[in-house]
Amino acid sequence: METTQPQKPHHLYDIIILGASGFTGKYVVREALKFLNTPSSPLKTLAIAGRSNEKLVKTLQWAVHPNSPPPDISIITADTTDPPSLLSLCTQTKVLLNCVGPFRILGEPVVAACAASGCDYLDICGEPEFMERMEAKYHEKAVETGSLVVSACGFDSIPAEVGFMFNSQQWVAPAVPNHIDAYVSLESDKKIVGNFATYESAVLGVANMDKLQELRRSRPRKPRLAIPGPHPPKGTTIEHQEEIGLRAIKLPSADAVVVRRTLVTLIENPHGLPGINESAEHAEKREAFWSLVKPAHFGVKLGSKSLLGIYRFIGVGIFIGLLTLDGFGRQVPLRMK
Repeated sequence: METTQPQKPHHLYDIIILGASGFTGKYVVREALKFLNTPSSPLKTLAIAGRSNEKLVKTLQWAVHPNSPPPDISIITADTTDPPSLLSLCTQTKVLLNCVGPFRILGEPVVAACAASGCDYLDICGEPEFMERMEAKYHEKAVETGSLVVSACGFDSIPAEVGFMFNSQQWVAPAVPNHIDAYVSLESDKKIVGNFATYESAVLGVANMDKLQELRRSRPRKPRLAIPGPHPPKGTTIEHQEEIGLRAIKLPSADAVVVRRTLVTLIENPHGLPGINESAEHAEKREAFWSLVKPAHFGVKLGSKSLLGIYRFIGVGIFIGLLTLDGFGRQVPLRMK
């Protein structure tokens, strides 16, 4: 039986940014303002949301400094522990952009509200277990209401996925790719800083790997990718890429998981997933784009120009691993807030 998607109501805002006063959220606000009401941008209305009105006001002032905040930016108080406030956000916007992490702890109520209301959802999550659990739990409801739920729309995993797609499309038959590697190098003239939510997500991610494996075993088996050629060799622990001037180690990140999920989806949908009320022109472009994407093994490497930098990365990995060996160790860094 053919089903039709429900018509979505008129909304006050194109996007509401939830968690706008957080470490990453404030940068998202600053970037969004660059596109607000510009001639070529579809972003015409914007609001920011979070727990503290005072912090949100300061975020907006910081984002536009030294200018004055635009008068038409709304500030909305909402909390991930208050479902009615989240549903209220969903009724006011086309897209809810969630910057509140760790997503394993704080993300599900936001996904639930969007899936229930039909509001489209984006986040900057880099936590595979959260992404896969949300798909398993809310996919059917999202389909019913017409909600698009899309994770990993930040550093995890836009650069990796777009880079993979571009690379794989460059191979002209009969040539095909076997494996594609992405290299992440942290180099800056300024001080590189992290934030506690990302650190917390890393600790919880390592500590709960068993739950991710349990979730995958409980779900229907995904089709296997048909990748030409042998599986890539394991290689050395520390590799030296002279062409790009880096030494690198394997980085266990969400990027490889996200890319693989996309490739598996393409097995059943080789021309991509059709959009709601998609025009014939858009459908033609979608099919042309995805038909050129070729499957390949994908890995991510963390690189440094020096061995000392590599040893530092290894040290951080060992430290996080030790913290997750027992219950007490998992709680130590999480009590440092």
